[in-house]
Amino acid sequence: MPSFVFKNANVVLDEHAELQPGFNILVKGDRIEAVTRDPIDLPDAQQIDVAGKTVMPGLIDAHAHITGLSLSPKNLTYPAADLVVASANYLRNSLMAGFTAIREAGGADYSIAHLLKEGTIIGPRLFYSGRALTQTGGGADFRTPIELTDPCGHVSPLSVMSVIADGVDQVRAAAREELRKGATQIKVFASGGVVFPAEGHPTQYEFSDAELAAIVEEAKARGTYVMAHVYTDEGVLRCLKAGVRSIEHGNFMTEKTVAKLAEHGAFLDPTFISLVQQVETAGETGLSGTIVDNLKRTIERGKRVYSWARRHQVPIALGTDLWGPDAQRSQLREFEVRREFDSAPEILRSTTVINAELLMQKGNLGTVSPGAYADLLVVDGNPLVDLGILIDPQHNLKIIMKAGVIYKNTLSEASQHPST
Repeated sequence: MPSFVFKNANVVLDEHAELQPGFNILVKGDRIEAVTRDPIDLPDAQQIDVAGKTVMPGLIDAHAHITGLSLSPKNLTYPAADLVVASANYLRNSLMAGFTAIREAGGADYSIAHLLKEGTIIGPRLFYSGRALTQTGGGADFRTPIELTDPCGHVSPLSVMSVIADGVDQVRAAAREELRKGATQIKVFASGGVVFPAEGHPTQYEFSDAELAAIVEEAKARGTYVMAHVYTDEGVLRCLKAGVRSIEHGNFMTEKTVAKLAEHGAFLDPTFISLVQQVETAGETGLSGTIVDNLKRTIERGKRVYSWARRHQVPIALGTDLWGPDAQRSQLREFEVRREFDSAPEILRSTTVINAELLMQKGNLGTVSPGAYADLLVVDGNPLVDLGILIDPQHNLKIIMKAGVIYKNTLSEASQHPST
């Protein structure tokens, strides 16, 4: 692989809330070898003079769904080829938006990861969950009351994103199966949802204490962890008791429970843009007024939970939870929503350093430092002051590098040449 030297860069460095000027960065292979203010003289390296533009870590989306074809995750009846095409497009568009890694939260599997690894498709690093675990009648059981089986006669949630499991033995087997197929973490549904509530009674919590503990135990046995879709206070408490690492959403926690996240070393991954986008498109997608009102209430409640998490120093991740190609266009708007109630440096930390730690990739991802993977962006402007720079990648995102490979470069040719 070729080597690169980025010269004259302002750099987003860990623990600094301001840009650090005058750096040179050496990339050899798929890793960063040096970050220094000293000159770097490496024969045959491609020199890229960024002329005072910003070099920063690639963005990480901690909650993505790449297999969606529409707002509804009930997609089992779509041809498998359509799902692959949708996934490939989602991944490519994410990379071109500056996301060099994503944690997939239910639906993607080894087949997509294999296409990425082989270079058949391009996209971010993929940390996939396989099929999320849900109980009968749970948040990811998308059957109507009259639907018992899928078109092939199987008892299933009628979706490629989840699998129904009940009882300790079943959930243990289901977790083992997803891990066997290469899932990098396990996703569970631990409460009902706010967009697709069960037609009976939406659950305040799902899975018994013993079931949750068994799932966490299986993940830990493979050196990984559990992420949980959960909105309710009771559901979060049960997750923390079982050892769940990552609380997804959590909009209806009390402040007392938020404080317990810090005590347990758990992460909070709020996903505002998915709720905002569904309110905005409710007329097109046919969401009822009742659900829209619930979405709005959930957004406002989530902002309070966010402020409590900051107060109690809970690590806050950044995820988007967007379904389908139309929704994916709003991926960068998570920054737009959060800048109304948080600072640019903290939001950038969420999508880089904190997300990397959540993915168990501290030091490898989310940082411009020696030894890290060369997942780098060159942007025009200062994102530590103005996050709007990232929201407009077409004009402001000049270079996208993942694993030492450049996927976009719109800097002038005059700024690039081999060293002599």
